[in-house]
Amino acid sequence: MFHRACASLFLCLSLIGFSFASFAAPPLDQSFLFRASVHEKAPSEHSDVVGWMSSLEKADKISLTGGSYWLAMPVLMYETEPEWVVNVRNSIVESLDYYVIGDDDSYQKARTGYDAPYEFLFDYGRKVELNYGVEYWLIVRMESRYFSSIPKVELKAYGEHRRNSDLEAMAVILCLGGLLFIALYNLLIYTSILDRAFLYYGLYVLTYFVAWGLTFHIPAHLVSFHNLELHHLFFIGLPIFNILFYKHFLQLPEYSPKLWYLSKVLLWTCVIALPTSIFLVSHTALIASVLIMLWIALAITCGNVCLLKGFSPARYFIFAFTCLLLPAVIILPGNLGLTPDFFEYAELATLVGGTVDALLLSLALASKIKLLSEERQTYIETLGEAWEQVRQDQLTRLPNRHAFDEFMQSETLLGKDAKQTQHLFLLDLDGLKQVNHQLGHQEGDCLLLYAAEQLKAICDGFESTSLFRIGGDNFVILISVEQTPAIEARLDELSITIEKEGGKDTGLSYGYALNQDAKDASEWLRTADMNMYIRKTEKRRLKHSQSRTVAMDSVV
Repeated sequence: MFHRACASLFLCLSLIGFSFASFAAPPLDQSFLFRASVHEKAPSEHSDVVGWMSSLEKADKISLTGGSYWLAMPVLMYETEPEWVVNVRNSIVESLDYYVIGDDDSYQKARTGYDAPYEFLFDYGRKVELNYGVEYWLIVRMESRYFSSIPKVELKAYGEHRRNSDLEAMAVILCLGGLLFIALYNLLIYTSILDRAFLYYGLYVLTYFVAWGLTFHIPAHLVSFHNLELHHLFFIGLPIFNILFYKHFLQLPEYSPKLWYLSKVLLWTCVIALPTSIFLVSHTALIASVLIMLWIALAITCGNVCLLKGFSPARYFIFAFTCLLLPAVIILPGNLGLTPDFFEYAELATLVGGTVDALLLSLALASKIKLLSEERQTYIETLGEAWEQVRQDQLTRLPNRHAFDEFMQSETLLGKDAKQTQHLFLLDLDGLKQVNHQLGHQEGDCLLLYAAEQLKAICDGFESTSLFRIGGDNFVILISVEQTPAIEARLDELSITIEKEGGKDTGLSYGYALNQDAKDASEWLRTADMNMYIRKTEKRRLKHSQSRTVAMDSVV
């Protein structure tokens, strides 16, 4: 009688404090929580439950670093539906035992957990039978080396739980399939363009896929693979690959060296923290949660800074991490035990947020490819313009020494192999230095421009002729042998004209060489240069002789 009275009192107190509707389980913080020891067993009689609970050590809350706990909840069944499902969700739990003890002498026990076979996809639910009007004690023993978040016990009608479980499984499979496709797609792109941003992004998404696949026990379902140590190894690895990704994607070392330094510090912190997944299993969930919070905050900061500094694809990067941040702000503090969990299906919400994050980051990479393509086209055009400027003499606008050397390097038909005979004319503008010294460089430039214009006009009158300015007062003309006599006459006329324009001691000297007589381009130019100086010396000697004759005539 005493035990039945205590049980009734317990039940009345529970009914005052919380609702036990058939479609929702009582919250854990309103249930009776106790610490469990190794050899403790649950009672088998409804009347023994209260006395059994009085012998247990009470617990204020479940520690996220793991442990063994008893959770007892009174349930008054006033629904006619006989089939129900009891489930613990919101956390990874290695071992779970469900006891349902009724005052009608009914007794049901079910074992589940991470290491046990699954009755439903992605949860620890077990079917039980509850009869209308019967008072039950629902007792749960949970044991785990860590809890990724505060576990929640729920009691739902079998049909409703089956529908919810199937919908959740479909959402999980769609998200995981999307993540796998995105990862493989970006790794495939990397093999063709070898951009490291795609490599690290593909590895980041692949790590995300494996981490959530383990969280939802995909390997356990498919191949009975159970290894709790690996779960948070991949979550701790997420910031590593993502930091390497946004280093290349955001060009962070160039835009913000200080943020890149902070990112490197966090990256190496995560690398150092990787072994904790194996050797500090009880604390690895807390460590992973802290590192992920720091990573998301730092990534959004880096994206905003790069966007403000003009890197437009960073806007997709910011949107992506905002989708990851929203569920993280709600869920991660709960994983740290700082706040209660605000909504159901927290893990699924985070997975969906991460999948949207992956999709938006793919858009960011696509935007970067477009931007790089536009920049590449602009660069090619700018390079072409710069190359033309490099090959052009700035004063005369004629092809310069670079253009001449480029042509000479491409000229392979020299010596006996030359099918077309050509002369290389090397021209020297006489007296330019004296003009610069006596009248100034401006007058010297005017004389150079005049000579260049006249030479260009002469060359335009001949077929297949090339003209270069290769030095301060040196020009080169390439012309066929057949046209040599005609161009010599024109050059002699131009020399007389320049002397009239520039004054005494100015003019034009030239020498030429045949391509068939040269073994290489250097010899071709050198021979023309020697011939030019021979002609120039002869020209000076002739002028000197003429000036002496005139002087003697004036004396006489």
